[in-house]
Amino acid sequence: MVGGVFAFNLSQDADEKSAIDLSSIHLPPGFKIEIYAEVPNARSMVVSETGTLFVGNRSEDKVYAVQDTNGDHKGDKVYVIDKGLKMPNGVALKDGDLYVAAVSKIYKYPNIEANLASPPKAEIIFDGYPTETHHGWKYIAFGPDGLLYVPVGAPCNICNRTDNPIYASITRIDVNNPQPEIVARGIRNTVGFDWDPETGKLWFTDNGRDMMGDDIPPCELNVVSGSNQHFGYPFCHGGEILYPEFGRG
Repeated sequence: MVGGVFAFNLSQDADEKSAIDLSSIHLPPGFKIEIYAEVPNARSMVVSETGTLFVGNRSEDKVYAVQDTNGDHKGDKVYVIDKGLKMPNGVALKDGDLYVAAVSKIYKYPNIEANLASPPKAEIIFDGYPTETHHGWKYIAFGPDGLLYVPVGAPCNICNRTDNPIYASITRIDVNNPQPEIVARGIRNTVGFDWDPETGKLWFTDNGRDMMGDDIPPCELNVVSGSNQHFGYPFCHGGEILYPEFGRG
């Protein structure tokens, strides 16, 4: 059985395409990897039920849609859905609408697949998340409960921001009545999460802090098993490594 993997050329120079060497990527037996499409600064992705791939990016200002129009498993049509956004990293789909997270704002693009060539004007459904760009890019996804899960990274490498409990957390909002609710705390910067299809529990990654050494601390894969759980940041990492600044006591 062959598995599919999307690969993106992060360079904006099409002439550099030939320089992309995929041979150094090691895959399990039966898998192969190919270039699917060229999208500058591709970061988070979500695929619609009909196969349209929506792509956000972290350090630029655009959101894209990619389609394979001739069925050859190559993205031959690339649309710019919007531009001029601030780090529009997170992309998610619900009921035919595209949602985009751009630091402090959540945007909605209604009935998006019917309007790829002429995208609708973005609706701002929420504009109340912190504005800091340090860990301000967001990975977002809709949970089994129909709510949109939105992380809020720590606005620093290591700090204890007690002025606002929303820092270093995962939140969720009802897109029709967006009031953020904190789901889990003590999370420095998660850039990926998903739900166990059998238990419904939320699993998430957490990127460890910098400036403690090449291999310390480890990054984490965690599971939320209860309400109001705290996963360590900024006091400890990996469950047992104390941070020099805040770990004691």
